[in-house]
Amino acid sequence: MNGDREKRIQEYIEKGFWTRDLTADFWDHNAEKFSEETAIVDSKTRLTWSQAKQQIDRIAMGLLERGVNKGDVMLVQMFNSVDLVLIRLACEKAGIFLAVVAPTFRQAELQFVLNKVEAKGVFIPYDFRGFDYYGMFAELRPRSPNLEHIFVTGEEIPEGSISFQAMKEEPLEEKHPKDFLDAFKFAPFGFEEIMTTSGSTGIPKCVQWPDCARLAHARVGIERLRLTREDVFCAFSPSTGASTEYLTYRCPPQIPARTVMMEKFDPEEACILIEQEKITAGGIVPPMIIRLIHYPDLNKHDLGSLRLLLSTAAPLPYEVAREAEEKLGCAILSGYGSMDSGGVSLASIDDPREARFTTVGSPLPGNEVKLVDDEGNEVPHGEIGLVTVRGPHCTEGYYQDPEATREAWKTGMFNLGDLGRFDEGGRLQLVGRKKDVIIRGGQNIYPKELEDLLVQHPKVLDVAVVKMPDLEMGEKVCACVVNKTENILGFEEMIAFLLEKGIAKFKLPERLEAFGILPLTPAGNKVNKRTLEDEVAKKMVGGRS
Repeated sequence: MNGDREKRIQEYIEKGFWTRDLTADFWDHNAEKFSEETAIVDSKTRLTWSQAKQQIDRIAMGLLERGVNKGDVMLVQMFNSVDLVLIRLACEKAGIFLAVVAPTFRQAELQFVLNKVEAKGVFIPYDFRGFDYYGMFAELRPRSPNLEHIFVTGEEIPEGSISFQAMKEEPLEEKHPKDFLDAFKFAPFGFEEIMTTSGSTGIPKCVQWPDCARLAHARVGIERLRLTREDVFCAFSPSTGASTEYLTYRCPPQIPARTVMMEKFDPEEACILIEQEKITAGGIVPPMIIRLIHYPDLNKHDLGSLRLLLSTAAPLPYEVAREAEEKLGCAILSGYGSMDSGGVSLASIDDPREARFTTVGSPLPGNEVKLVDDEGNEVPHGEIGLVTVRGPHCTEGYYQDPEATREAWKTGMFNLGDLGRFDEGGRLQLVGRKKDVIIRGGQNIYPKELEDLLVQHPKVLDVAVVKMPDLEMGEKVCACVVNKTENILGFEEMIAFLLEKGIAKFKLPERLEAFGILPLTPAGNKVNKRTLEDEVAKKMVGGRS
């Protein structure tokens, strides 16, 4: 470790941002102090803190006994579940790096990740939502020389795989001393997990995530969201990404409080879950909020326990936030960061309503957030600039890719690729991705501005504004909408609506495309605008409008 990193670690410790605790340490503590209290729940499993610790330890010891060594890499491709949480904690206690991939990744992405991290084994369901995960990994296995073990969760275990359930039930604690795992668990201040994100090229990026940074982010969440032991958390969106990760994985054991894992989001099932488990705080993404507030039987459910929803991964339109807060009767807040950078900012439950709807909150304590122009110069307060960050809530760089790490942090700050401005209260307001900005005849058009207006139209359920090529202007605006009913939005109707809102004429969309559903990124948490641009370009060639 170089001197600069040692100095930075010492600084963050002295300022109280980092501690020597790992996430698993909190579970061990809670197993002793709150042993019989419920820790985690999904549709099939409910575990107390002591039951969870026992299974975590058994998994960790089982991996070591099967020849997975401290410092090896395992891969997990799982939906939200109790098992996913147990796997993450067990690998941490065994000193085994865990590469986490989205359930939507398929052969091309997985082959790259398996070879990049040299995974010694994988954790997967046999099948999920009708897809054969075991069959996919059986095909990948011959081309992945390091892949020795395939652990399968659930009751149905195909030949050639190892039962994860049997591992949880094997009483290895009777074979080893109580402190056996102490020699294996990770030391503090390094990274423990490798989070994967699909880059702009479609090739996954492998990001090193340190426990200390994620736990620090969670402590800010505990303070700003006023979280207590009385809260019940729910991972509505994927629990390994965005703010849902720290809200539902890093916050609960530090309080401690109960966590509910929702395997697959469905508005009706979400409402039932809130009623049954008395959920108070949830991690969610904008597409899910839109589906929830337009669920026709919403008023038939008692959602009185819910006090906040934390929305991340993509900007939440103002009108959607307003409608959600009114219909759901809870506070709607946003946080900001990325898989590549780590945490950047977070709203407070004490922020004024307008600030919660229009910003992603104030920078996390210790973070230095600068807005810069294309030359790297900091822009004046209130002006739009590229968001850059560094601080104790940030990631460690890219796994076994020093060149990519140097490039990402070459200025000493991480460039998130988003455009934003600070409001008078020092809160960050995002205006869109720099690569999404539409330059029409030299004039900049920010899609988010149009999206926030169009989603207010009574016929529009969801919307994404993208660029389309034009020989004369370079780029023009296309509005891609999902209509609420068969009574679809017409082009002239759209233009009249936007003009009524006072939009400048050069910003008006020059094409309207209707979609049944907007395509999402592989993580399933935000709209894939690259796919939309390709589809719009094809329709232009075909003469459709």
